[in-house]
Amino acid sequence: MKKSLKKTLFAGVAALSFVAVAGVSSTNASAKSYAKVTRNSNKPLRTDATTRNVAVNGTSALYTKAGTLKGAKIVATKTTLAGLKNSKQGQKNFRAYRVATTNRGSVYYKVVSFDKTYRGWIYGGKSVTAFAGGIASFNTTTAPAAAKSASASSASSASSAEQTTALTDAQKAATYKIATTGTANDGTQVTYTYPAWTEYKKGRVITDSTPYKDATFKITDQTTRTREGDLWVKIAATDSANAKANGWIKFSALKVATPAPTTTPVADNAVRINFTDASGKSIASLDYVKANAKKGDSFGSLQANSTNTGYTWKFDATTNTADLQNKIDAALQGTGYAFDVTNNANNQAVIAQAKTGDTVNVQLSKGNTVYQQLSPYAHDTTATDPKTAGDKLTATSATSTNPAVFVGITNEPITVPAATDSDANGLTAPFPVDLSGILTTTGSLDSAKLQKVYTDLLAAPTAQTDATSATYKTRVADLNAAIAKAAARSYIAPANLNVT
Repeated sequence: MKKSLKKTLFAGVAALSFVAVAGVSSTNASAKSYAKVTRNSNKPLRTDATTRNVAVNGTSALYTKAGTLKGAKIVATKTTLAGLKNSKQGQKNFRAYRVATTNRGSVYYKVVSFDKTYRGWIYGGKSVTAFAGGIASFNTTTAPAAAKSASASSASSASSAEQTTALTDAQKAATYKIATTGTANDGTQVTYTYPAWTEYKKGRVITDSTPYKDATFKITDQTTRTREGDLWVKIAATDSANAKANGWIKFSALKVATPAPTTTPVADNAVRINFTDASGKSIASLDYVKANAKKGDSFGSLQANSTNTGYTWKFDATTNTADLQNKIDAALQGTGYAFDVTNNANNQAVIAQAKTGDTVNVQLSKGNTVYQQLSPYAHDTTATDPKTAGDKLTATSATSTNPAVFVGITNEPITVPAATDSDANGLTAPFPVDLSGILTTTGSLDSAKLQKVYTDLLAAPTAQTDATSATYKTRVADLNAAIAKAAARSYIAPANLNVT
């Protein structure tokens, strides 16, 4: 009996001991330690906002706070975020704007979706210098794929079908109107500061395009939205009065106002030389055929210089340099520009490197101004035939700093003619007159010298004192006529005259 009681007590104590041990073990298993954010690590990101666009990948959930902190709750599960990874809507782009590091070395970023549907903290790896873990850097726009055809024959207008490739040269050169004006906020009627949903909190430039229904625009930039894959263009009004509408819009939302001029394709065996001014405006162009060439051949060749110490691009034996120079001169005639490929090795090298079937743009600047020799004549507009050349004029150099237009009569001597049957001035012989001092080089009149000329003239050969007499009046009139003729035959030789 005692033995039996002892066994029973022993078994009961053993069972109780087991329960006690089991209870302790259960308590230890449910205990959980939480991470903490290190001091001063929770702070806003200050780098350029456009470099903080990210995409979620579904490997980490989104939490109300760093996921390993006590009290963190799930905002969006891994499954939900995995579904956003390949979204075709820019609204599901995210912007990172805060960062925090835990005492376990984990980095968390606070992010928000562009449409503000999701906002919270997500694991971002172990470094604050790069996005990792549940997010990755994301380019919300990408350069459009190359145009299928860059030729001028390509469509120069926005098509009703959504174009995704880059614009052709013809499309870039055209002008456009907004096809349907209004207030729709879908990229088809109003303009934006950035392509819609490619930057956080960036919206419309205008909210109604109706006032711009007749405005025309040029395209200044282009890009593709990464998620949607559609082509957006930046437009600028051709009239500054409509510049308030400048911004980004879908290319498919435009219609052609003025097509680009049709350009003839360059022949496979020719080089198109397009001369432009410093602003890029075309001055003249010409196509020059290279004998026996095929598309992509170099117009010239790389040849050793005269001392065999280096190489330079030159025309080869198949190029008639004189003929090419003549054609360049003809193309640039009357423009005030010149381009020498005969004596200028640098100019020749530019053309020699060009490829057949392609265009080489050559920027020109005006160097020494070209002058044309002019021979001036005086015409009597009352003559029977005014087209008949009159007296050839004599040049007088303008050396004075005085701004007067006329700075002195030519030193060519003049005379008051002797009396004739029709001119009763009373002179028996021509009267010479020295006019060089009457008008000085400063443009002023020397009245004393002019008076002396009159006094001497009226005293030859006999003094004329009666100012009312016909002889007196005729002699004075003949002197005035001689002076006027001398003045009409004198002019200032033009300096720095641009002939355009």
